[in-house]
Formats: sequence, structure tokens, C-alpha cells
Amino acid sequence: MASPAAQRKHIRVVAALIRDSGKVLLTQRKPGKHLGMSWEFPGGKVEEGETDDQALIRELREELGVTVVVGTRCFETRHAYGAREMHLLVYRCRVIEGEPQALEAHALEWVEERRVGEREFLPADKPLVHGLQFGLIADDW
Repeated sequence: MASPAAQRKHIRVVAALIRDSGKVLLTQRKPGKHLGMSWEFPGGKVEEGETDDQALIRELREELGVTVVVGTRCFETRHAYGAREMHLLVYRCRVIEGEPQALEAHALEWVEERRVGEREFLPADKPLVHGLQFGLIADDW
């Protein structure tokens, strides 16, 4: 019999770390969704046949109405949510067209990096939040 870990559905998720003047862009999940009203870094699931870059560009266009350029990966983790294991990859991104809007989120907000920990985040995002609060995630491409 397979172990519970072996039976988990694996999901690859990409998220964007978008910075501007010492602030980062966060989105808040809609109420009624899994872990609704939690804060997160914008992004979503990588669809079959997509690269991480393609998925991020698509997700940010759908969620925020912006076009981005995708930079280097700055964070990676795995987190189990019950029967699902999420592989989260976070990339530095820059908005090159449009102004971010909460099209598929409850809210969005630019938050000072040192204050990101004042919000309730999805469990998988918490190590990244800690890194940002304490200046451990460099702002280089």
C-alpha cells in the first residue's frame, strides 16, 4: 500500500515577487476559496505544456491585468495541503505594461517589505515572508 505522501496530488505553482520602492505587491484570496482571505504573492498553477515563465505571464495578465517580464527564481519550497503537495516557485518579476488591479483577488496592496509579516499568509508563503521581513531576499535579477 502506498504511503499518504505518495498518494498526494502534486501541483506546480509559480508566484511573482514584484517590488517597487521598498514595497512588494500582495493579493488577498477571495472569501469562499480554499484559505480565503489569506494574503499571497500573485500567480497560479502551471498548466500542462507551459513553462514557468509562460504560466506567470498568463496568470498575472488574468489576475492583475498586467504584462510582466520574468526574472530569476528567488525562492522555492514544497508544502502539503492535505491530499495535495504544492511545489511553489517564486520569480522576480517587473510590470512592463498596465497598472495592477484586483481582477481575480479580493484585494491587492503594495506593502513595505519589513511589514509583510503583519498579514495572514498562506502557509507555503510564510518562509518567503520571513525572508523579506529580514532582508534575506535580494532585489537582484
